[in-house]
Amino acid sequence: MRIIRSAASLVAVLLMGTAAVQAAELVIVESSNATHQPGQVLDADAALTLPAGTRLVLVSADGNTITLQGPFNGKPGAAAAEGAAGGAVVKSLASLVTARDADTASLGAVRAAGTVKALPSPWLIDVANSGHACLEPGVAPVLWRPETAGAGELALSPADRSWTANTGWPAGSADLALPADVPFNDGEAYLFEMDGQAASVTLHMKPQAVQGDRMVAAWMAAKGCDRQAQALLAKK
Repeated sequence: MRIIRSAASLVAVLLMGTAAVQAAELVIVESSNATHQPGQVLDADAALTLPAGTRLVLVSADGNTITLQGPFNGKPGAAAAEGAAGGAVVKSLASLVTARDADTASLGAVRAAGTVKALPSPWLIDVANSGHACLEPGVAPVLWRPETAGAGELALSPADRSWTANTGWPAGSADLALPADVPFNDGEAYLFEMDGQAASVTLHMKPQAVQGDRMVAAWMAAKGCDRQAQALLAKK
């Protein structure tokens, strides 16, 4: 199945039962302003001031993503309603995936259509494909591989190779749970090497304030974890 079709399916799932109510709280996903930190909760109806040259990306409980560019002085909830921001994940995810595919193609790293399998559940780290993965804090990470026939030896390290961990992967197993205390850091890239192949995956820790499937899916999409967002909403 092509990735863009998966994104279109996600749009259809999200549209079912969507409530047109602006959430009272917004969670910061990205910020270039030192005053506002990722994971911070903002009141959608409270006045917000951003200096010129700054950028803020927010998500709401109903799955909207809101991008504000400074200078800005107003209510972030009102900005979303007026169409001054990024819009709902239901409208943006398919085009987001298309744009990422185009960027990959421009770098000469095109993957054959249909080679990337859908994730069977949302909180998995695909060790066979480079990209982004989203994790729940305090929960043991679970690795996943699309091919399960043979046993393997997995080597895991941060991008700077300051440490390396090795573990066996049993034949026939798609999942491999890691200890909850593995030193994964938010926003850092890690290398997964097995069977002569390597993948670089940047990990993102979910903020505690991001709750509910729609908000989590919007946060995942904003972080580049598109397949995880698709798996999260496909379970409904």
